[in-house]
Amino acid sequence: MSRLVESMTEELSDQFRVHSSIEHIQMRILEGLSKKHSFKRGEVKFEFEFGYESHTPVSGKRTWEVCDVTASTTMEEGKPFMHDVEVKVIGNTVCPHCMANNAGLTHIQRAFGKLRVVGEIDAIPTYGTMIDIIEQSFSSKTYSLLKLEDEVHVTKEMHDNPLLVEDVCRNILQHAKDKYSDRDLEMFAEARSLESIHKHDVIAQGRVLSNGDE
Repeated sequence: MSRLVESMTEELSDQFRVHSSIEHIQMRILEGLSKKHSFKRGEVKFEFEFGYESHTPVSGKRTWEVCDVTASTTMEEGKPFMHDVEVKVIGNTVCPHCMANNAGLTHIQRAFGKLRVVGEIDAIPTYGTMIDIIEQSFSSKTYSLLKLEDEVHVTKEMHDNPLLVEDVCRNILQHAKDKYSDRDLEMFAEARSLESIHKHDVIAQGRVLSNGDE
């Protein structure tokens, strides 16, 4: 245990060392640990909140949004480093089935979308592009700050684009496959709808591969 803590402390406390990504930090931690203690397989996992800038759709107000990120790196004897990154973003769903059978009236709910990618370091995308993929897969984006004109816009956009939770999951996978077609990645998607009129959540999951061929 002390060797792991020592490796992490040495890597994170070196203020003169610049890391290009969380994944590179994890690689250095594992490399440092391997010099102090031999092992066949090691893994470092970080769970953290990632802040990013956005703008409201009509008023153009700048907002800061937060999503959850889980990133892990595995070092295994005789194999390249493998990275596993998952981003979780808040959005919404609007039920098209109810809308079609209820004179345009329907139920809406907050939803969570997840995109997880697994691959080698050169294939791992930025968190920003993963966030964009998830956000565009919902009925509409959501925002921490909304003026009245923004609320009107978001509400209309939601009702113009009603989606079931399985639609959101399929959208995430399709957008990810299109965006990362030039990378070797295993990609997983999950959408969870926090149902407003049911006493349960609804979950959809899927998986797709890209092999680096355009």
